[in-house]
Amino acid sequence: MKSPIRVLHVLGRLNNGGAESRTMDVYRAIDKSKIQFDFAIHTEQECYYSNEVRKLGGRIFVFPRFNGKNLLEYKKAWDIFFKTNPEYKIVHGHITTTAFIYLRSAKKNNVPIRIAHARSAQKSNKIRALLAKLAKYSANYLLAVSKLAALSEFGEKAMNKENVKIIPNAIDAKKYSYNVQRRLELRKSLDLSNNLVLGHVGSFRYPKNHDFLIDIFKEVKEIRATAKLMLVGEGELRNKITKKVDALGLSDSVIFTGIRNDIPDLLQVIDILIFPSIYEGFPGVVLEAQAAGLPCVISDSITKEIELTNLITYCSIKDKPKVWSEIIIKQANIIDRQLTYNLIQEKGYDINSVSNWYLEFYSKVFKYDQENC
Repeated sequence: MKSPIRVLHVLGRLNNGGAESRTMDVYRAIDKSKIQFDFAIHTEQECYYSNEVRKLGGRIFVFPRFNGKNLLEYKKAWDIFFKTNPEYKIVHGHITTTAFIYLRSAKKNNVPIRIAHARSAQKSNKIRALLAKLAKYSANYLLAVSKLAALSEFGEKAMNKENVKIIPNAIDAKKYSYNVQRRLELRKSLDLSNNLVLGHVGSFRYPKNHDFLIDIFKEVKEIRATAKLMLVGEGELRNKITKKVDALGLSDSVIFTGIRNDIPDLLQVIDILIFPSIYEGFPGVVLEAQAAGLPCVISDSITKEIELTNLITYCSIKDKPKVWSEIIIKQANIIDRQLTYNLIQEKGYDINSVSNWYLEFYSKVFKYDQENC
């Protein structure tokens, strides 16, 4: 029996962030008799998806975290890896800020298929933005979750090149489909039956704009005193946000859930998704929310490619929190949740469509390389 093509995915960790979750969605759905995923990560800690990866047949390799000062050590680790693991013909890099190192090492060590995958429309600082732009010089395939992400990391000149592909962050849309009975049961169990529940799913980091989100929620509370805010996730800014919630007297109204593995259920509970991000590539949770028939009030800095249904309302982060709150209250008057699975599937954002695309892509580029060796 022919062995599957092994693809090495390069990530920071295997926690349930956006890039990791979407990669795992593809991994679960793809035909593993033909394509097998392995992972290069930058932590020795056991991660959220580590055990699942092993159960699915994937290998996990640990690399030192790049900090700028350890350039030689980091480069050496990759050179040694590719020399001792020559079976890898495809490297799929999701960390573009260090791709100029590991993809260059892959190229030097004769790895024929080197993919840089842009997942954000902006970086947190100018140095990281510059480093990300270097990825394209060592990659021969450039993928991006949106046109904005591709423009940001690869530049306008690259957009018309054949090796640049916009691949949507797909989901298993069916498991998010709205179920009114499930919603009623969950809200009753959480003692939220009579509350307007706003929600946000995302790590507590600067781009997610939790600080502004709390200001918005404070204005909502002025209009709907029984409103609740559910914040799903963890991150470096959680303590800061917790202190702000306490200082504003909102502790009894804000629910910090931490990292959860039941997002489809939580999206049944929530009434409106609030997503005031400063920047995004293609936010998977907004796609998940639409799959759940959930109204979404989101930042207008987010790509319009995410608007697959009429459930999206855009609002500027330059507007005052009160403006957002008024829009949210209007959305709260929408009683009937939509069934959107067919629409999402038709537009190509269901995981089966995208996993089939990856299967064909990996197989095609691998076959082309073998034929041209």
